[in-house]
Amino acid sequence: MFTTRTIVIILLSLICLSGTVSAKDNVELGNEAFGRGDYNKAVEYYRLSIDSKPTFAAYANMGHCYMQLERWDAAASAYEEAIRTKQEAVTAEIWRSLGRARFEGRRYERAIDAFLQASALAPIDSQDNIWIARCMIELEQWIQAESVLRGQLRQEPVNSATLELLAYVFNQQGNWAGIIGVYRELLKIAPQRTAYRIALAKSLTVQGRKQQAIDMLEFARRVDVGASEEIDRLLADLYLAEQMPQEAAACYARLVMLLGDPSSEDYYRLGLTYFQARDFTSAEDAFIGMQRTSSADFKADLYLGHVIAEIGRLAEAQVHYKAAVEKNPKSVEGLVALADLQMKTENHAEAAENLAKAITLGDNRPQVHYNYIIALMHGENDTRIRSALKAAIAEHPSDEQLNRLLDRYIRQTVSR
Repeated sequence: MFTTRTIVIILLSLICLSGTVSAKDNVELGNEAFGRGDYNKAVEYYRLSIDSKPTFAAYANMGHCYMQLERWDAAASAYEEAIRTKQEAVTAEIWRSLGRARFEGRRYERAIDAFLQASALAPIDSQDNIWIARCMIELEQWIQAESVLRGQLRQEPVNSATLELLAYVFNQQGNWAGIIGVYRELLKIAPQRTAYRIALAKSLTVQGRKQQAIDMLEFARRVDVGASEEIDRLLADLYLAEQMPQEAAACYARLVMLLGDPSSEDYYRLGLTYFQARDFTSAEDAFIGMQRTSSADFKADLYLGHVIAEIGRLAEAQVHYKAAVEKNPKSVEGLVALADLQMKTENHAEAAENLAKAITLGDNRPQVHYNYIIALMHGENDTRIRSALKAAIAEHPSDEQLNRLLDRYIRQTVSR
């Protein structure tokens, strides 16, 4: 949008186009009000001028006021009246203002018409093509927008605004090779822009070029400390995808140190990466931090149970698993983890109950059915065992482990 200074200059240049003395006075008063930033008062003066004698200047100036007030439809109507009043006085800037008013009012096809008129009067001005492309983007006319932007780049190859819009269009088309090419060009224009490096790294990741993305982000992290939070998050995800949990843990550790008040999710990701790196002591500290930050989050207890069980403190791990299940009774992962630990400590009755709940909640993995049946077989309830076997075989008829278990049960029954 125009700056206030630019519009005041335009207003003053349009005064001479007014008609009678009274109309001219109202236009001048409107211009003065506009200069003070009192746009509503300026509109009143321009309206008085129009009531006395409609002129191009009064309509155009009123359109500028409505633009400042963000009354887009009113601005468009005023510009349209100005154009009808005196066609020969219309400049490219007036058409461009009309185009912007229509754009902001979401009348994109009519906005294109206005920008085309502006371009015809000032063909060397690149901003009209950019606005036309923006209209086409809003209309989801991706091919047409690409064509306009490519044409503009042939005239002005180093226009960042054009390249950024082209990257957006390529993104909507799923043209990742195109996006990568555009951001490489943008980095030639502005090598200091970290946002371009991050966008390029994301595009490389989508194309499976994760190591290149990591190199790009590591460089960005070294040269732009201010963007380290976003970069460390992206790097951690990439390192995990590349099965490099120690490097991912280092990213999250930096992030937690950087943040004044880390969230429970930050601690969770840090703990998870330490756990995957088998640094159980650091993982335990991270999940304790998560528990302290969000005591109601069952995942803190769940993963504390996982970590402590790996260390071998089974009784303590069971306490955490029970706490996780109490906080979220529908946590299948918590129920199965607790049941597995109860199986190890030969508490088969409780293990069977927890596995039954997990199956009811939708965990139909063969191993869960298998463990459930094994837990039941340590008891004497043949009815439950037969029912569990029937359900398991119906769910997984070709699973070898379950079929062997069925054969074993049949042999035991016959022998009895």
